[in-house]
Amino acid sequence: MRSDTLIDYAVLQLSPKRSRCELIVSSDGVTEKLASGLVKPYLDHLKAAEEQAALSVQSIRLEIDRHRNAERWFTKGTFERFVQYVGMPEILEMVNTFDTEMSQLEAARKLYSQGTGDQRMDSQGGDGTRVIAAADATT
Repeated sequence: MRSDTLIDYAVLQLSPKRSRCELIVSSDGVTEKLASGLVKPYLDHLKAAEEQAALSVQSIRLEIDRHRNAERWFTKGTFERFVQYVGMPEILEMVNTFDTEMSQLEAARKLYSQGTGDQRMDSQGGDGTRVIAAADATT
């Protein structure tokens, strides 16, 4: 498929955990995979995709009304440039930082929820060492 080929639609095919995706474009029944990677950068830049992802779907379909000058810009080349933009190092760094921080927060939440159970044990005569270890693990 050439870069100036008009696209009928594009699909973000989500992984089972919905953290990764493949970007596939289709024109006249011919499909081509353009990219794969984290889904978050795409959702950050495509409001329509973000809205569909909120519905817990396994694929997000992007298409436009052909009556609105789609022949000028809804091409494979447009999506190739979009993939390059989303894949820019600054964007990837921002997404990776966000994912790392979310993972750390989730780990801290788990440790503190375990610590809550240990504190109840301490009130029954435990020595409290597990609570201290949990607090130290998050710093």
